[in-house]
Amino acid sequence: MSGWNVAAAQSGSRPGDIAWNILHHLEFIRHAAAHGVDLLMFPELSLTGYELPLMAELALSIDDPRLQVFADAAVEHQMGIGIGLPLISEDNVRLSAVTFLADGTRIVYSKRNLFGEEKQIFTQGSGVPMFGHQRHNVVLAICADISVAQYAHDAARQGADLYATSVLVSEQGYEKDCEYLARWSRECRMAVMMANHAWPTGGYHSAGKSAFWGPDGRRVVQGGSGEALIIARRSGNHWQGEVHPLPCTSVL
Repeated sequence: MSGWNVAAAQSGSRPGDIAWNILHHLEFIRHAAAHGVDLLMFPELSLTGYELPLMAELALSIDDPRLQVFADAAVEHQMGIGIGLPLISEDNVRLSAVTFLADGTRIVYSKRNLFGEEKQIFTQGSGVPMFGHQRHNVVLAICADISVAQYAHDAARQGADLYATSVLVSEQGYEKDCEYLARWSRECRMAVMMANHAWPTGGYHSAGKSAFWGPDGRRVVQGGSGEALIIARRSGNHWQGEVHPLPCTSVL
């Protein structure tokens, strides 16, 4: 089947409040499930906020019991769910994205192109893990990774159908980063998705405006400000987009 529904969760995070942020992620996941989403990606460090001074204290292991709710949700909704978090392993803290798949698998990707103060806090990631099958193959990137042409071309050479990027992008950097993403989609003939924060975090005022580009470099859909699901649906070789604001819930 060629039908595929992927979404960027343009979500907000409370600084350092993992318990609240988990509940808020679950609200987005339920909203996405109601819209038939197959893969949902959250922004960079969505589970903690982009609070660099707190990263060593807040870092989680891949088997942290608090993450089990995402594994359970992935199975329940038959949805891939990618969250952003600081991940600790062998005394190294990495700026990571963990994707929970519907079959129970957990895929870890750690940022390779660290930016500014991140270099003093995190260990650089390596490798380009890909997951999916039969025209549903996904490779991840995190924020400053998107400026590196080799990373996008490596993803394409592996056979990625979607370059899924989790970011924190301000208004000042937004257009430049969109130029990169449109270029990689056009040059590499793969779809590209960007999940950006909805609220200010870590001293940055996020631009929001999460977006999706088809494999021809054309922007299919772009969100606005505030919390929303930015969904792209593929039928055959055609992509179309939708924006769905997050409904008010008891978590907020």
